[in-house]
Amino acid sequence: GQKIFQTFYNHLLGANFQAADNFDRLRVPFRAVATDLVSGEKVVLGKGDLAEAINASMAFPLLFAPVEIDGKWLVDGGITDNLPVDVAIQQGADMVIAVDATSDLRRREEIGAPWEIADQVTSIMMKNPTEESRLQADLLIQPALEAYKGGDFRMADELIAIGYRSGREIADSLKNLMAVRRDFPRDQDVYIGRASVVQLAGGGAALLPESFSAMCRARYGQTLYRGDIYRDLTALYESGFFENVYARVEGPPEARRITYHLDAFPRVNQVNFRHHGLLPDSLYRAAAAEIAGRPLNINDLFARIDTLRNTLIGAGYSLAAISEIRYQAENGELDVLVDEGFINEVRIVGNDATRNFVILREFPLKRGDVFRASAASEGIQNIYSTSLFDRVLINLKKNRREYDVIIKVKERKYLLARLGANYSLERRTTGFVELLEDNLLGTDIKLKLFGSAGDFERRAEVQFYTVRLFNTYLTSSLTFFYQEQQDRFYRDFIREKDYTTTRRGWKFVVGQQIERLGLISAELRLESIDVSSTDPQFAYQSDLQIRSVAVRSVVDKRDKLPFPDRGIYNRWYWEAGNSQLLGSSVPFTKIFLGLEGYYPLLEVMNYHPYLYVGSADLTLPFAEYFFFGGQNHFAGLHNREKFGRQFIQTGLDWRWEISPGLPVDAYLIGSYAIGASWERPDDRIEGEDFLQSVSASLAINSLLGPIQFTYGNVSGQRRIFYFSLGFDF
Repeated sequence: GQKIFQTFYNHLLGANFQAADNFDRLRVPFRAVATDLVSGEKVVLGKGDLAEAINASMAFPLLFAPVEIDGKWLVDGGITDNLPVDVAIQQGADMVIAVDATSDLRRREEIGAPWEIADQVTSIMMKNPTEESRLQADLLIQPALEAYKGGDFRMADELIAIGYRSGREIADSLKNLMAVRRDFPRDQDVYIGRASVVQLAGGGAALLPESFSAMCRARYGQTLYRGDIYRDLTALYESGFFENVYARVEGPPEARRITYHLDAFPRVNQVNFRHHGLLPDSLYRAAAAEIAGRPLNINDLFARIDTLRNTLIGAGYSLAAISEIRYQAENGELDVLVDEGFINEVRIVGNDATRNFVILREFPLKRGDVFRASAASEGIQNIYSTSLFDRVLINLKKNRREYDVIIKVKERKYLLARLGANYSLERRTTGFVELLEDNLLGTDIKLKLFGSAGDFERRAEVQFYTVRLFNTYLTSSLTFFYQEQQDRFYRDFIREKDYTTTRRGWKFVVGQQIERLGLISAELRLESIDVSSTDPQFAYQSDLQIRSVAVRSVVDKRDKLPFPDRGIYNRWYWEAGNSQLLGSSVPFTKIFLGLEGYYPLLEVMNYHPYLYVGSADLTLPFAEYFFFGGQNHFAGLHNREKFGRQFIQTGLDWRWEISPGLPVDAYLIGSYAIGASWERPDDRIEGEDFLQSVSASLAINSLLGPIQFTYGNVSGQRRIFYFSLGFDF
C-alpha cells in the first residue's frame, strides 16, 4: 500500500514532479502497462502520477492490492501483455529493444501458495502472446533466468548483474543496428546519383568547422542515396548554428549538383533571464556571458539552460523549467523566462468526509510557494500519518505558468467496534465493548465510547481526542468517566473485608511531543471519589471532591507489546490538588518516577530492569495512594495489596524465548523484585519494611492475547499461583 507508494515517491521525486501529469514531458517518454481487473483489458498509462502508474503496473494479484486510477482497478500488466513491444511501436519508436524477463513454468513442487498458482496460470495464458511480441522486437535481450522464478527477490543483486551482462552481450549488435538505421532510415534508401558539385549557400557557412567537408557524405564523385543527403542535413541541423537547413538537388543523375542552404540563427547582443531570485544573479550572468556577443548556437543555449535548470532542481525546486525564449530582432536581445514552479492552487480529491483544513494543515506547501519535492514528500507522509487514509498521493497539473497541486486521498472506514475480555484467577472475568469514530464530523477528532463490566469492576467512558488541537501541534483529550472498582484489603498479609472505590468526573489533557523529553502534557482533573466498605472499622472511608492539575512526561520507545525486545519506557508526573483555587476537598501534592528498559542479550534472551518511586505529602487521600502487588507488579502479593503515600520498587526480569520456529511466541520469565511502602512521609525507613519477590512464569503470545502462568514467592511468607488470559484494559 502506502509504503510501496512512499518508496516509489522517494526514488522518483524529480521525474515524478517534472512529468507533471504527462509522461511525455520526461527526457525519455514513458508508458506503464497495467490490466483493468474489471474489464480484463490492457491499459496503457501515459499521464497521471508516475509512482502510482508504476505501482499499478506491478500490482500482482494476491500479493498487492489493485490500484484505483480513473475508476479502474488496475493490476499487473503482465496478465494481458507480458512483453508490450506493440506499445513502443504505437508510440512511434524507430527501434524497439525488448527485454524478456519472463521465467519458465514452475515445477509441481514449486506450486503451493495462492499467488504461485496465479503466477503459473498467468504464465501459461501469456506464453503464445509473448512469443509473438518477441518477433516484433528489433532486438531481443533474454537474460538467463532459468534458475529464478517470478517474485523471487532474495537474489536481487545477482539478477541485476545478469541483466547487465546480457546487455553488454548484445552491445555490438545494437551498434550495428543503429548504424544501419542511421545510414539508411526507413524509406530513405532511394538512389540519387553521382555528385559532381557540392556547395553551401547562405550566410552560415563560416560557422561550420573546417572538418565538416571531410565528414560530409555528399562529396565529389560519390554515389549518393537519399539517406546520404538526409544524414548531411541532420548533421548540419544538429550543429546548432542553423534555424533552417535544406538541400537542392539539380542536374542529371550522372552529374548531380548538391546545394545545402543554411539559414543561420541571428547574433545575440544581450541575454536577459527573467527570474524570481531563487538562485544568485551571478549564475545567470555567467550563463548570459557564454551566449551573448556571437551568433546564437541553439546547442550552447540549451546546454546553459540545462545547467541552470539542474542547479535549480538540485536546490530542491523540482518543477524548474524554461517556460519561454523570445528573440527581439530590433535590438538582438534574447529573453529567457525561468519558471521556478510556483503553486497556483492546492486542491484535494477524495475527501468525502474529511474537512479540507485537516489535510491542508499537514501539507507544508501553500498557494504562492515554490514547489519543492522534499516538502511535498514530507506532506504526503504527514497526511498519511494521521491514520485517516489508506492512500495519499500528489498529482500536478500545469496552469499557464503555475501549477495546481492535487492531493488525492482514499479515506479509511472511520467507524469501528471492538469487543474483548480478559480473565485472571484473582480478578476473574472482565469484558468490554468499545465504539470508535476516528474522524468525528470530518475534523480528525476521535470519539471513543467505552464500557466494561466484570466481577470486580464496572467502567464507562466517553473520550474526545485529537492529535492536533486546531492548527497547533498540541495533542488534547477530554474524557468523561464513571468507575466502580472493588478491591481486597490486606493488613500484614491477612485479608480483611473488601472495599469499593467509585469515581466519576472528567479530565482535560493537552500536550506535545518534544524530542528527548517524550510527550509532555498538562492535565486538569475534576473528580468525585467515594471509598466505602461494609467493615465499620475500615479507616479509609471517604467522600471527596478532587480538583487537581498535573504535569506528565512519557517516553515510550518499546518496539512491540506485550513482550518488547528492546526500548525504554520512562515516565514521571507531578500532581497537586488545591482547595482554595480549585475547590478540592483536600490539598495534596504527589510525584512519581518510573524507569524501565528492555535489552536483548544473545538472540533468545532479554533482560528488563526497572525502578518505580513515588512520594506525596501527608494530606494525600487514600484513593490517591500508590499501590503495588499482583502477577506482573510484585508477584507473591495480591492485586493492590501494598499501598502508601511513599513507595519504592525495583527489580529485574529475565526472559528467555523457547519457541524459535513455532507459530506462537513462548517465553520463560524469571523475576526478582524488592519494594516497600510507607503511609507517612516522616515514617522511619527500616530494613524490615522491604519485601522481596521471586517468581517464575511461562508466557505465550497467542491470538487471544498473552497467556501467562506465574508462581510467586514474597519474602518466604506467601506463595501464590497466578493465571491470566488476555490484555489488560
